[in-house]
Amino acid sequence: MSAKKNSLYRYVVWPTLLPFLLIQRVKGQNLVPNPSFEDVNICSEYNQPCSPSAWFYLSRKLTTGYFPRFPSATGSRHLQIVAASRQTENRQYWETMLLCPLEAGAHYNISLKVASPRNATQLGTTCPNLRDIGLWFTTRFIFVQGDSILQPRSYLSFVGATTRDLKNGWFEIRKEYVPSTNSIILIVGNFYRITNADIMDQRNNSGPSIDILVDDISVVPIKGTSCADYQKTNDSLYAIRRRHSNNHPGDLDPDVSDAPPDTTGRVILPPKQQTDTPKSPYTPLPTDTIIIHNIQFDFDQYLVQNPDTLQRYQKLLTKSGIKKIQVVGYTDDVGSEAYNLDLSKKRAAEVARLLIAKFNLTPALIEAEGRGISRAYPTRDLNRRVEIYIFHQ
Repeated sequence: MSAKKNSLYRYVVWPTLLPFLLIQRVKGQNLVPNPSFEDVNICSEYNQPCSPSAWFYLSRKLTTGYFPRFPSATGSRHLQIVAASRQTENRQYWETMLLCPLEAGAHYNISLKVASPRNATQLGTTCPNLRDIGLWFTTRFIFVQGDSILQPRSYLSFVGATTRDLKNGWFEIRKEYVPSTNSIILIVGNFYRITNADIMDQRNNSGPSIDILVDDISVVPIKGTSCADYQKTNDSLYAIRRRHSNNHPGDLDPDVSDAPPDTTGRVILPPKQQTDTPKSPYTPLPTDTIIIHNIQFDFDQYLVQNPDTLQRYQKLLTKSGIKKIQVVGYTDDVGSEAYNLDLSKKRAAEVARLLIAKFNLTPALIEAEGRGISRAYPTRDLNRRVEIYIFHQ
């Protein structure tokens, strides 16, 4: 190439093309933080993985539907959401802050991957009913004490979306979206405006609930570039690690400084419950708490459905300085209180036995306790569970 042509490309062509190429590079940037849910939040209260980083469960009292038992669309993690249930009028939702606000009138390509369980261990081979999943773009986080039901006037429904069978039990769904208002918060779940009971009856579904699995959410502007605060917003969301109470698992006492802000910088918190219980005069032992929703039991059984779930907690359960491990069993509300109390004790004893056998723990280190019927969660299968508390020196 001649020197003249070299000069032309160096001083004319490249300076002209470079801004265009940079715009093309950032044009397709996904506005959803941690879109495949692979990054795990470690709750500062219990030093336990409890949710995807940058994502928040609608209920501040509990977190469920993460670390599920099925293969993911990509990677190893996804969300499992109760879209409808015969046992409760509520549903489950997850939410996050977008890395850049959605602009009214702009065009966005929206996609996600969905699946539905066929049984306790296998995915279905047909695309889930697309009425069971939607995206609500709004202006503020929503936090409540327990599970709830959200039925906004307007949300993104995937009915009529383009679908693609990924041949592994998962389906990719795509739709173009033009928001009518500016928004910054993304909430994922079932917003269909009929009752759970009607959904179950219309589908002739005999099971206790309809679950939908969600992975790889993408919100990409068709035109335009990412905003100036893109990385700053991502970093601030990842930095939020306080999700629960320091006092006891399930209690709600969030620290305002660690709560996520809405778009105006205000902190959105549910009303704080009042209590007359005096504060303890002593400092409690450092405690790690494992509330393992997927250590679950079949109806009227005490053998663990998936004992290998315990394996991911081996390092935590075997590290030095542990003074006591308390295993607490629960049942659903079917049957008498006396029968369920006995069953919950058997469940706790079985998990304690597994801990000793799998990790060579000293039996004297472990206390097993049954507390009978639980109604803490919206479905009976989640109430059939064991919780593990690890007390340190």
